[in-house]
Amino acid sequence: MGFWVGMILVFGIIYWLAGINMSGGLKAGNNDVHPDLSGFATAIYFSFVTALSIGYGDVVPVGALRILAITEGIAGLLVFGCVVSKLVSRRQEELTAEIHRTTFEDRLDRVRTNLHLVFSDLGSVQQLQVEQGALSQQVLRRLESTVRVFRGELQTIHDLLYKSHIEPDEDTLESILANLLICLQTLAELSESCPEENSESANLDVALHAIANLAREICGECVPRVYAPALKGAMDQIQSLAKRLAE
Repeated sequence: MGFWVGMILVFGIIYWLAGINMSGGLKAGNNDVHPDLSGFATAIYFSFVTALSIGYGDVVPVGALRILAITEGIAGLLVFGCVVSKLVSRRQEELTAEIHRTTFEDRLDRVRTNLHLVFSDLGSVQQLQVEQGALSQQVLRRLESTVRVFRGELQTIHDLLYKSHIEPDEDTLESILANLLICLQTLAELSESCPEENSESANLDVALHAIANLAREICGECVPRVYAPALKGAMDQIQSLAKRLAE
């Protein structure tokens, strides 16, 4: 905007100086615009009118200044168009950032909710394992479904720590990591208490290995950002549980 106004003032000064160095610069009706204070105001007025492509016709250029006026009209439209485009794009960027932030917060809420559901399902399966000893095929299918959901949420947490352009606040991240730790702990205990059931389900075994590989990449020193010591400690515990789960 400053460049656009500055350009108009420069062109106005040129129009005004042309009245000194040339036989004719600008004409207001049938009268020449003289190089005095009143003429300077008229030259600036004509420059603004030309840049905005209003063209009242009360002041007109003479001789070579016609080419200069055409040049200013073209430049004024181009620069003003850039100004408008910048203002619009800035507002769009603000709206887009707000949408991303809202979507990001909703996603974090869903992660916490899903991790809570995963923990509940794993606890139920663990209770059935204690009561029945061996898990039935129906319970194994339920466990497989729960593990798949857990794998998806773990992938989201992994991306949040390594690829996200929006950094969550530490309280939210602490809550998510705490839920993740509980789920990994329960899953590791289940995997250790019934390894023969895991081997009977190829899909379950693959999902467990995928979870172990993802969790193994999470550690306090591996993530690209610097977090509080408590969060780094939680990440290190996640890595330890991943190694336990992979055994």
